[in-house]
Amino acid sequence: MTSSSSLDRFPDELIRHILLYLSPEDNILSVQPVSRRFYHIANEPLLWRYLCRISFTFWNPEHYFFKKLANPQPTTIEWKKLWLLRKRQNYLVERLLNEILTTRYHQLRNLQRICQFGYDAKDFLLEQCHVDESRDDVLARRYYANSALDSIHRGMAVEVWSKCYETETDPYSGLDRALGAFDLFVLHDQPQDLDYILSTLDTLADRFKLEHPEHEIMSTREKALVLNRWLRAQNLMGMEDEDVNYHNLRNCLIGQALSDDEHPSLPIISSAIFASVAERLGMSSSCCAFPSHVHASVTAPPGMTLDGDEAKDIKAQPEIMYLNPYKCDGEITLDELRRALVELGWTQGSEVFLRASPVPIIVLRTAANIKAATTRIQNLADRAGEPIEVEAKRLRGGHPDIDVEAAKYASMWAELMVKPAANRHWDQNLEAFLHTFAMSWAEDAWIVRKYLLPRYDQFVASQRPVGRPRTGWENVREILNMLDNLDKREAVVARRYTQEMQTRVRYRIGQVFRHKRYGWIGIINGWAAGSNGLPVPHYLDGYEDEVQSPTTSPRSSGDRLHSDGQLRPQLARVFYTCMSSKRPKVDRLRVAQNSIEIITNPDLIPESLKFLAGKYFKRFDRKTCTFVSNIKESYPDD
Repeated sequence: MTSSSSLDRFPDELIRHILLYLSPEDNILSVQPVSRRFYHIANEPLLWRYLCRISFTFWNPEHYFFKKLANPQPTTIEWKKLWLLRKRQNYLVERLLNEILTTRYHQLRNLQRICQFGYDAKDFLLEQCHVDESRDDVLARRYYANSALDSIHRGMAVEVWSKCYETETDPYSGLDRALGAFDLFVLHDQPQDLDYILSTLDTLADRFKLEHPEHEIMSTREKALVLNRWLRAQNLMGMEDEDVNYHNLRNCLIGQALSDDEHPSLPIISSAIFASVAERLGMSSSCCAFPSHVHASVTAPPGMTLDGDEAKDIKAQPEIMYLNPYKCDGEITLDELRRALVELGWTQGSEVFLRASPVPIIVLRTAANIKAATTRIQNLADRAGEPIEVEAKRLRGGHPDIDVEAAKYASMWAELMVKPAANRHWDQNLEAFLHTFAMSWAEDAWIVRKYLLPRYDQFVASQRPVGRPRTGWENVREILNMLDNLDKREAVVARRYTQEMQTRVRYRIGQVFRHKRYGWIGIINGWAAGSNGLPVPHYLDGYEDEVQSPTTSPRSSGDRLHSDGQLRPQLARVFYTCMSSKRPKVDRLRVAQNSIEIITNPDLIPESLKFLAGKYFKRFDRKTCTFVSNIKESYPDD
């Protein structure tokens, strides 16, 4: 008797149970073709609902997946069709990633195509972020999977900020999401995304209700004070040793504050946590952008006082109470705040600081705090490795030096997205942003095109007819076109044709070196006899003062000339491009051959540099202390 005929004797319930342990692929290829009965059982909606749930963790919002899971009639949903859609998407994402790892031609375009799948690509990308060390292309695969995942997260953050000034949106709502968007820039493969932040705040509100069953009969004032004391008792406000830790980068991020064991946070984040939980408890609460120290406010319900009585004048402005969750349990009086404003020098127009601040104002304040934190970290560069420097940039995950750059990039995005495009100062930081984006975060071109370009067009239109022509780093379209053109460019091949070339160009792609003068570690990823032959784009290090600029006269460099004034080709200086531990997000730093000192100790290579090496290299060979090239199409002899 065959196995299929034996299975035919099994009841449907047992077959259904067996199918729970088979992979969806085996179900489709091996079970469904057996018979009509098996085909019917193997296609039952509840089975494919289960397979969707266990096969994929992350879903794009347009699927409404979790709402479908809660549907009281799940058999009306085409679960198998949904599973097949996700599977096809994963196949396409895998093919695009393999193309990225194979050639640099259209690499940026393929990376952006992956990003546009959004959270539907996240499950597959997370697998690639943690691919086994035994893979031949482990560094490249991890790097590009992380790059795509990070860009997806940044796209979600920018989308949140882009809605801050939409007319139909309440300017005081969505504070938790708007601040949580900053965390997405340093999320990487960690689980604490926006959903985590929102669900954690939900959980805090639920816990408060459970521990304070009488909260429903409390007055607004009483409830706000009890909540503030309770949150502070949970160690969710303020920080330890603020004299030392106040300006640490993690204190600026609400997700870091909620997930860190110590929950350190700046006053703005402490107040935002309070306001977010208070809103979930039915109170009208916001942050007040008080100078130097953000406070929280709670407004009485319409027609009522803070103490639960009916308001005497229903047309009067509702009562407001103020709290300082960062510092104290009790209420801060209006007189105290006004005296503080006078001490700070605000004698006119100070009432604006006593009103609830719209979400964009709090976002801009947070962006300013992040900039201040990253500037402090840069000023601590001469104390690298000391506890104060390590703590200043330590976050939950990722590589600290890269996270600092990402946080600064987040602050630049926030400024451009939450300021109205009609503001004549909107483009104040546009040039710096475009330079940073093009040099270090080019994979975000899809985000720039989708969200920043329309805002840029609005700004340019608002400046007419007196607006000046905008070119280069002031023009979003020109920078996007530049990146597209670079992405379409065929690889320029550099060969070591002659023995003379082999002798003059001493070092090879993938070798690790220390800069003789400045001491930083670098990895060679390009070379040329003369700076004009280097890969495009490349960047001149401002500290590399012995490096000749392409516009410098040959006479000033000491090179010999023919009698006709032409530089002797065989004496042209040799230059390299490299990745540098000093500037981790600049991956084509130009360096002269005589500044290079090869190192052979793998332990000297910073972990962040090993991670970033995946942009150009497949893996690291510890025995030779070299990185295995993934740019053979440009340097086939190395």
